[in-house]
Amino acid sequence: MSDHHLFPFTPPKLLEQAVEQANALHPDLILLGGDCVYTDVESIRELAPILGQLNAKHGVFGILGNYDRLRQPDLICAQLAGQSIEVLVNRGLHLGPSAGRLFLVGLDSVWKGTPDPIRAFAGYREGDIALALVHEPDYFPTLVRLTPVDVQLSGHSHGGQVRIPALGPVILPPWGRIYHTGLYELNGRFVYTGRGLGMVELPLRFNCPQN
Repeated sequence: MSDHHLFPFTPPKLLEQAVEQANALHPDLILLGGDCVYTDVESIRELAPILGQLNAKHGVFGILGNYDRLRQPDLICAQLAGQSIEVLVNRGLHLGPSAGRLFLVGLDSVWKGTPDPIRAFAGYREGDIALALVHEPDYFPTLVRLTPVDVQLSGHSHGGQVRIPALGPVILPPWGRIYHTGLYELNGRFVYTGRGLGMVELPLRFNCPQN
């Protein structure tokens, strides 16, 4: 789940429904791909309790997006931590049973923060399955070059938010113009970019539903 962007275009009800649908899947792990807020950082005080209803066997983790970085990232991290949601900023950790080898990494926003993949992957052990949360999808080639990442999960692009049939997205943001929607492969490793839940610039989605 990513790009919640609560207010002014994305209502709480939509996000509450998304939380209900996620919990109905009885997930092992829930990952939040950044951009909780849009124009008003105080909206995190209303969003955090909604996200606090998420329930997964091995926990709920998130990262900061570019809008989060532009506002008050410390407030956002604190509000999410108060709901038992751990925000990973250039940090990795092992998840699952003691014999498990899932290594989860979260990077700072590439566009507005200071990503440090070497620091984030410092705890990686040979044979781990490395899953990275990176808000901006087009950082993927750099991550593939610098780290043993297996799968990168991203948001940021909103899939363009408006997509013209046969042409695709009309406008895409920096760092979200190449790997902007769905699943891509590079050198045997994968990035998946979700379309997100919220809206920015215009209260409009066309041919580009939330996911």
